[in-house]
Amino acid sequence: MAYLIGIDIGTSSTKTVVFNEHGKVLSLASRGYMYDIPKTGYAEQDPDIWWEASAETIAKAVRKAGIRKEEISGIGLSGQMHGMVPLDANGSLVRKAILHCDVRAVDITEDLSVRIGRQTFYDITYNPLFSGMQLVSLEWMRKNEPECFEKTKWVICPKDYVRYKLTGEIGTEATDASGTLAYDMQNQSWAGSLIERLGLSSALFPQIKLSCDIAGTVTKEAAEKTGLKEGTLVVYGGGDQAMHSLGNGVLEKNILMATIGTSGQVIMLSNKLIKNQQMNTHTFCHVNPNMWFGLGACLYAGAALNWFRRTFAEEDNYERLSALAETVAPCSEGLVFFPAMSGERTPYLDMETRGAFLGMTIAHTKAHFARAIMEGVAMEMKQSIEIMKELYGQPAKYICAGGGANSSVWAQIQADVYGCEIHISDIPEQACLGAAITAGTGTGVFGNIKEGFYQMSHNQERIIEPQKENMVKYAEYYEDIFKRIYNCNAELFHKMKKY
Repeated sequence: MAYLIGIDIGTSSTKTVVFNEHGKVLSLASRGYMYDIPKTGYAEQDPDIWWEASAETIAKAVRKAGIRKEEISGIGLSGQMHGMVPLDANGSLVRKAILHCDVRAVDITEDLSVRIGRQTFYDITYNPLFSGMQLVSLEWMRKNEPECFEKTKWVICPKDYVRYKLTGEIGTEATDASGTLAYDMQNQSWAGSLIERLGLSSALFPQIKLSCDIAGTVTKEAAEKTGLKEGTLVVYGGGDQAMHSLGNGVLEKNILMATIGTSGQVIMLSNKLIKNQQMNTHTFCHVNPNMWFGLGACLYAGAALNWFRRTFAEEDNYERLSALAETVAPCSEGLVFFPAMSGERTPYLDMETRGAFLGMTIAHTKAHFARAIMEGVAMEMKQSIEIMKELYGQPAKYICAGGGANSSVWAQIQADVYGCEIHISDIPEQACLGAAITAGTGTGVFGNIKEGFYQMSHNQERIIEPQKENMVKYAEYYEDIFKRIYNCNAELFHKMKKY
């Protein structure tokens, strides 16, 4: 029997799961943390937090699994995308990582749009020019922290740092590289001409491999810290959205996956590159070579509810907030939430927009606010769904995942807002499963990715049907109210920034 480890390094927690080769979860360990917000619009994290959380959860998960460390065939990783992790010539951190949800670099994006052109960026990278993308963060560091830039020899992605700490090897792979804004999507390599035009060295960016390629083996030092066996094989793994989609079985182009986690994502696959002339969605490499996925991104999804709980309802857990939300009728008695808490990607591509509650009355309670957040996030996600359908065609199946699918009331809200039946997998920690599948494929436990998924997945899906009366009410609310909020308030949102 082969045993595989999948590690998911997220924005708010790291999780490690030990699976056997047939997909049985033997153990799970997690550790939560927060990211730093030193100024409005900033989002940073110390990468050593990820490493400490990974080492701790690996040790706990292996111990709880009751297996010998020699029985572990391979380790795969999943991680938050786009972040900039700068390393010096000794492989030491130069500064904290700048994360995907960071929107500090408005002036940098404006400068790049003048120097290079937004269309030029999109034509090469198939991604919009936006703050939080690795290349933009690198340019911000060069302009604002020149001493840090001068020390930087390599720039890597978040999960690549944890893998580096495990193996001592620096590198990345296509699913994460394609989200840096420095990747040539058609040629499937670093965008050398673009990097050169910016006056950067291509040597800053490490070699690109495939998710299932062997990245190295666990070092003696890492083995002592994690309890793993020295020499255990580690594969490259992938960005969290690629790993999450793999763990959910999104292997065909007619499946749409909507995930409400810390942020929100809507994904559809394609076997050809598709351009979005509006430039308000993303395109990334999938795990399988010559497959791509389009992605609509909502920066603050579950994070918005987390913010509300921490700020106004610290005594309540998420189960309590869900129970409260369930007591409120659809549309929250006229209270609506606009979730752009610190800029937004899809569909506005506006780093200076802001979140809002509208329609508040003295009759509204904590329950109304909790439900309004869930509804506002679902409506923001629906805008991405509509764009995905226009670009990639009508889905045959909708999969919902993340914390927003684990909550029964939020899942029902999604079905009602999206206006279709949704499928929710009972597979725990799908990103960890995806990472474990890459580990099994890379180490020869499976012949290929699909074989790995079908051997490890024993998916019992829960299907939620939309409630017709709610669906009609939400459709009207979405068109008459929610879709008009941005255009009616964008000027005010922008003016608010200076205060």
